Amino acid sequence: MKHVLLIAATFFVFHQVPAQSLRSYVRAGDEAFRNKNYAAALQLYGDVLKRQSSDLNLWWKYGESARMFQAWQEAQRSYEKIAAQPKHLEKHPLVHYRIAEVQKSLGHYDEAIRYFEKFLEEQPNKADPKYFELAKEEIAFCQNAKTIAASPAIADVKHLGKEINSAWNEFAPTIVGDTLFYASNRFDKKGDRGKQKQKMNKVMLASKGGRGREPGRGFPSVDTAHIAHTAFSPDGHYVFYTVCKDVGAVDKRCELWLTAIDRRNRWLPGIRLPEPINLPGYTTTQPNIGYDNQMEGPVLWFASDRPGGKGKMDLWSVPLDTNFFCPCNLPLPGKKMTYLPDFETPVNAEALNTPENDGTPYFHKPSQRLYFSSDGRMGLGGYDVYYADKQDGHHALPENAGPGINTSFNDLYFFLKEDGQSGYLSSNRPGSFYLDEKSKTTCHDIFSFVMKPVVPPPPSKDSLPEPMVSKQPEPEPPAVPVLETPRIPTLADFQGLPLYFDNDEPDKRTRRTSTQKSYEETVRSYLERQDEYRAQFSKNLKATDVETAEQQIDDFFEENIRRGFDRLSQMTELIAESLAKGEKLEVLIKGFTSPRAETDYNLNLGKRRISSVRNHFEEWSDGQLKPYLQSGQLVITETSFGETTAKSGISDRLNDERNSIYHPDAARERRVEIVEVRKRL
Repeated sequence: MKHVLLIAATFFVFHQVPAQSLRSYVRAGDEAFRNKNYAAALQLYGDVLKRQSSDLNLWWKYGESARMFQAWQEAQRSYEKIAAQPKHLEKHPLVHYRIAEVQKSLGHYDEAIRYFEKFLEEQPNKADPKYFELAKEEIAFCQNAKTIAASPAIADVKHLGKEINSAWNEFAPTIVGDTLFYASNRFDKKGDRGKQKQKMNKVMLASKGGRGREPGRGFPSVDTAHIAHTAFSPDGHYVFYTVCKDVGAVDKRCELWLTAIDRRNRWLPGIRLPEPINLPGYTTTQPNIGYDNQMEGPVLWFASDRPGGKGKMDLWSVPLDTNFFCPCNLPLPGKKMTYLPDFETPVNAEALNTPENDGTPYFHKPSQRLYFSSDGRMGLGGYDVYYADKQDGHHALPENAGPGINTSFNDLYFFLKEDGQSGYLSSNRPGSFYLDEKSKTTCHDIFSFVMKPVVPPPPSKDSLPEPMVSKQPEPEPPAVPVLETPRIPTLADFQGLPLYFDNDEPDKRTRRTSTQKSYEETVRSYLERQDEYRAQFSKNLKATDVETAEQQIDDFFEENIRRGFDRLSQMTELIAESLAKGEKLEVLIKGFTSPRAETDYNLNLGKRRISSVRNHFEEWSDGQLKPYLQSGQLVITETSFGETTAKSGISDRLNDERNSIYHPDAARERRVEIVEVRKRL
């Protein structure tokens, strides 16, 4: 998964191809998979499955494409269809191993352990024996992950929204003054007129919490190469960055370059760094500069797959010439950089690296602590953030940064401000924007975080006061939050969960009290109308007010609609676990509407919305909860309040669609609430 660490993954938008035989679709899918274009393979196989839904070999290819594309739910659905067949082990002996991998990636560690153990119990003859040992290692990994995940989150993490993020990758955040620099691959490659649009990385910045934009004023840019990863020298004049070029459909090869800001505050043309920093045929990327107190100077950290490492991507470092990074060496206005300092041979950070991928280094000067990400250590899954302190000139064994910072998804590019309490990271965790709404595939977005305060343990009765000293002690580096008492989420955490509906949905213009649609089907259609809501709610406003209106809509769709749907999925999993233990549960649901129609119509609409949520429980995970509903072990109690509880001031005028339909206040009234999930005797 090196392309994940590079965060230069190129996803092609595959448009419908001209009509041709199903066999040619499959061949095209096979070719796309070989080229690591998993998005195209997923769509091609999916198109064939619409007409050949009983082909288990095709479901396997579809599931493998979904897994590699990190469309976890689609992958799980595919593998479970295969596992349901009596002779599945003969043709697909790894199916339970794959289901376990998906469950691990989703953070469902108990389910992952169950499927890994099932795979070991079956010992399918056609499975490669190496997977039996891997399954044992994965079980140990999941057991350790459960211990980490059970601890409270050490930080409050917030998605930065559409001011910074897009449906594509945003990554490599760094702060200079009051400006956030980061990289994004939302940009289409210039001159690419094909149906498969290739995305390009560019550096962006956001000043004083504003919207992201390109730097302008001559910042180094190449139309045929990816630009990312800004690392500023201590004085802020010199900037290392990465230039990556395509060496395949997805794979990249990267090199480090250097630019500077001249005395007129203009960007100078970049210079490629020579050997031994860049090595022909190998990737050198993700630069970071940190001032090392013990070395008494700046050190350049980077990631590379060059010889001499432990395997795949490794962390490397090299001291920098302090004398070179001086404003006095900047070229005169109108001149180019013509020389570079001499570089020593980079040193492999052997104590920190693994045989897998290690990268995205960040050296925090106040604490003298190195942060980085790795997928080769015990953690929560995907890439986790780790840190390592220096002891006697060497780095100590890395420690996991803890839950909140880390998830079962990919957590990379950790950046900590000098205060030691706040910063940024890049992740494809839940809450990231969907690249593909149907498959719930997310790219990496930028999140901010604030460390939670550490509550010190109460002093022992036998402890003595510290002796008085006259000398002022040296300031301590910022403390790393200590993991507190483990806490496992419960159904009570979802009390009052709101689920939102589009206007007059489900099933417009009817007085029926039930629907065939599930909530998932309804909410997906709703989410697809986000751009329409933005346009209608900001229509005819002053230019200065349009951005505020659009942001209100974006916040509602992300923080209310999408978050509610994601939390419904989490809650349903907990319900399934409780029912499997023999518990009897009752789900109390209330329905609400906005006041645009007659009262009796709204009461029926509220009932239809509750019906769609009931359908969600019946259809969830291919009907896993349906037997519990039929037996009465799971009971859904329905109460519809229509518009009678709607807030005062919500417009009910049919000719005022902006305020009665598209206004977030009106949209919040169109909801169902999971009031409570309670145990029954």
